[in-house]
Amino acid sequence: MHLNFQISPLSNFLFFIKKADQHSLTKIRLLEEYLSNDTIELSFLGKREGVIWKQIEKAIGSEGLKQFKKAVRLIQPTFISYWNRASQNLSLWKQYFQSNQLLFQQIISDIQKLSGVEMFDISQIPIYLIAYPAKSKELNAWFAWAPKESFIVLEIPDDAKIPKNLFPLGILAHEFFHLILRKNRRLFQMINAIAKQNEKLISKASKETPPRIFLEELLVSSFIPEGYLREKYLNLKVLHPQKKPKDLLSWRQFVAIKLYDIAKNYVENQRLLNYNYFKKLVETLQF
Repeated sequence: MHLNFQISPLSNFLFFIKKADQHSLTKIRLLEEYLSNDTIELSFLGKREGVIWKQIEKAIGSEGLKQFKKAVRLIQPTFISYWNRASQNLSLWKQYFQSNQLLFQQIISDIQKLSGVEMFDISQIPIYLIAYPAKSKELNAWFAWAPKESFIVLEIPDDAKIPKNLFPLGILAHEFFHLILRKNRRLFQMINAIAKQNEKLISKASKETPPRIFLEELLVSSFIPEGYLREKYLNLKVLHPQKKPKDLLSWRQFVAIKLYDIAKNYVENQRLLNYNYFKKLVETLQF
């Protein structure tokens, strides 16, 4: 099994247009209607250019596609000079992940045992590397799941340097954890049920984030990249937050340290996630 990285010039070009527009690097009235629709981003991803254009056509229609292509041509010269540098950086990041692939597979093996999923081929999941024209140096990752096809997107700032630590492996493993959980329908339904049962309590902490999504984020983070698997595989200490959690990130760190011992027990004894673990997770939200 190998990590299935995809570096698509067209995908990166389309995301460059959207991000550039948001940062006022370019303003083309014809594109504003399309770029304001967040769902169109899913159409930008594909292994082949023909597939990507067909996806966009399905989203905005044949006439919309014609106008869209006409508008994006105006930005192409700007992108070419940007892409010469950004593509080289993405290649370096690809090499970074590939060089740590054996370690990554060990992390995935523990995640599969926690999730009760025996068969999961990471090579079947495309990982799209997208250069991110922004001042932030933080990697951003997200996943899309569907019964027939799932993928992961890693948005990498165009000037982000390869780190000397293994933390980015944890970011990628976090997204794979979400996908692996969905392979165990019974476990995933348990997450939904517990989120519904404790909706009022979870909502106090989650604020605008839907309770089920918030609970799942805390569950995954209690192991990786904030929790015990961070220490076991990434050679990084689990952080001890000093203040009461106020946002998703601080809640993830808070839960990771609170559940450290029980998470370690589940990993080292190859235990399947169950109601008792979720109960402990929900209890951490009570102040």
